[in-house]
Amino acid sequence: MNAKSVSAGSGIEWISGAFQRILRNPAAFLVMGLIVAAIGIVPLLGGLVTVILGPALYGGIIYAAHEQEQGRNAEIPQLFRAFNEPGKLGPMIMLCLPSIAGAVLIFVLLIIFLGGALLGGGLSSVSSGSPAAIVGALGAGALILVPLMIAVALAVYALQFFAIPRVMLEGAEPMAAMKQSFRDCLANIGAYLVFVGVLMLGFIVLAVVLSVLSFLGSLLVSTVLVPTAACGLYLACQQVGAGAAAAEPPAQA
Repeated sequence: MNAKSVSAGSGIEWISGAFQRILRNPAAFLVMGLIVAAIGIVPLLGGLVTVILGPALYGGIIYAAHEQEQGRNAEIPQLFRAFNEPGKLGPMIMLCLPSIAGAVLIFVLLIIFLGGALLGGGLSSVSSGSPAAIVGALGAGALILVPLMIAVALAVYALQFFAIPRVMLEGAEPMAAMKQSFRDCLANIGAYLVFVGVLMLGFIVLAVVLSVLSFLGSLLVSTVLVPTAACGLYLACQQVGAGAAAAEPPAQA
């Protein structure tokens, strides 16, 4: 599958375009975002469920964006499209494998570096549980650990970035789609990093602004971030030339 390379500025276009799509039908997209966010904050199991079913849920939002782009309506039940379409849920769940592998790798890195901190006499700092104390105990090791964790996270997301729309909209084979997604992210590394960086910056800013609302604030941030990211993936596939969306001309606004 051939995909074209785009400029780094395209990452901004994907985000701004995502907002435009959401504003055409804010109720549907924000409710879908709220549902995904609410699942994620369920105690104990929420995070695990989000990791496993996240690609399927994001795929549902992408499907809604595609329907809207083709002149049809984006509707809340489309969030669960992968669950209702025969043969779709299994391949979408397979897209969670990079997240699981990435989480295991990050855990191993933490054990390695925290083990070194313990041997170095940082037990009291690590046992306090505070992130600042742990970073202090790691010392110079944090300068290595943090970039490694970021690199793992970026690699995981790159495997899923184009794969989620391709599997959802085209029925692509999951493993092949993830390999191709990684290659296409490398070919468009500037746009990919800009997209991820701006999303994360927006998340941090909103989280700080809404921190006074505590639990409700984090829920609101995720409610906005989830559909923005999903619609951004859809638009990225349109521009780069991957996914079913690229094969059909968008409906006129």
